[in-house]
Amino acid sequence: MIRNIVFDMGGVLVDVHRERAIRQFQSIGVRRAAELIDSSHHSGIFLAIEDGSIDADTFCRRLCAEAGRAIPREAIEQAWQSIVDPPAPYRLDCVLELRKRYRTFVLSNNNPILMDGWARTARFSAAGRPVTDYFDRVYVSYEMKCVKPDMAIYRMMVADSGIVPSETLFLDDSRDNIRAGEAAGFRTHLVRNGEDWRGAVSAILEAEGRV
Repeated sequence: MIRNIVFDMGGVLVDVHRERAIRQFQSIGVRRAAELIDSSHHSGIFLAIEDGSIDADTFCRRLCAEAGRAIPREAIEQAWQSIVDPPAPYRLDCVLELRKRYRTFVLSNNNPILMDGWARTARFSAAGRPVTDYFDRVYVSYEMKCVKPDMAIYRMMVADSGIVPSETLFLDDSRDNIRAGEAAGFRTHLVRNGEDWRGAVSAILEAEGRV
């Protein structure tokens, strides 16, 4: 019986726009942006800020070195924010409804620039509420020093939250992350970027007899 639902952020709660982000970073001088930015798993300094190897200030300094020029912090923040759209209100409304019956969590490969400058502020939603208002707990990779699909990040979330994997539905847009979630014992659903996943989630929960 499902008692918990874990949501990825990019590609599930918010739509991801890799090409738009690449153009934004290229416009501020990061010529190798297409090599470093991926919809699910970044590389280089973009991975380093997500796995917590470097902090936001170090990322900005290294990005300037990568570009060979000084880049204003505001331009870097805007480039990061270009990778996602604001969450569709219907998705957040659905989360609030689900939260009446289930514990809800976020498990996201993410970075402090996007989280602190947007997701954890009132700018996150049309309702003027941060992401933390919608979930029991938000787990992000840079704070956990680990990124999906590494099994350690799933184990840490389970240990901290007290959830039982077999009683948990995990939604993600990456096949690798879904496979790792299955290996960790979760029920899973692979979400397509931009998908309205409400019907699929309702069907899964209905099959469990909880709707």
